[in-house]
Amino acid sequence: NEILENTTKKVYLFGAHLFGQYLIFQGLNIKKIINILDNNPSKQEKRLYGTKFIVKSPKILKDQDNSLVILNAGVYNDEIEKDILENINNKVQIIRF
Repeated sequence: NEILENTTKKVYLFGAHLFGQYLIFQGLNIKKIINILDNNPSKQEKRLYGTKFIVKSPKILKDQDNSLVILNAGVYNDEIEKDILENINNKVQIIRF
């Protein structure tokens, strides 16, 4: 939460699933979170259950210079981080939980 409070970057939470919901409902500071990101097209453009957040494709990070992604996807963390940094935008800061 301290990192989120002090950042000037655009903040996104990766994962429209239980991991993301868990962080939110355990007290993650959501004031600066813009959207939830998820690779699954069937989840995109829908609201994450129990929240106000709309799920977007991580491709929205493509042309952004000042973004931070909170990543909490368990065993998929490495794969997702690699995909974002190598195929979408290597300037994105990623914080893993």
